Amino acid sequence: MKSGRIEIHLYGTLRSLVPESRPDEDTVLWLDHVSGETFGALIVRMGLSSGDLGDCFIDGTLAKSSDAIPEGARVGLFPFNMVLLCGGQHLKGHGYTHTDVDVDYY
Repeated sequence: MKSGRIEIHLYGTLRSLVPESRPDEDTVLWLDHVSGETFGALIVRMGLSSGDLGDCFIDGTLAKSSDAIPEGARVGLFPFNMVLLCGGQHLKGHGYTHTDVDVDYY
């Protein structure tokens, strides 16, 4: 972890955000941490839209647009064509195994 920064791991077609990235190596982009910035604001700052993305994570937890990005966070960004194989409904609050009703992904 680098102080004052966030570590963004890019997957699939999003690797193109890092020049000369290779699919057989980790593609990591380091950005300055912005205090109070949400996941949604980070995506805008990166020049992306929610339609560009599939399931994404902040420190291993499924990211919501309103989630704050802590300093030193590890963010995983997957493109729209890469989503959880099971659909991730247990993580997205379908109600059968999770009680977080404020989750709105679709």
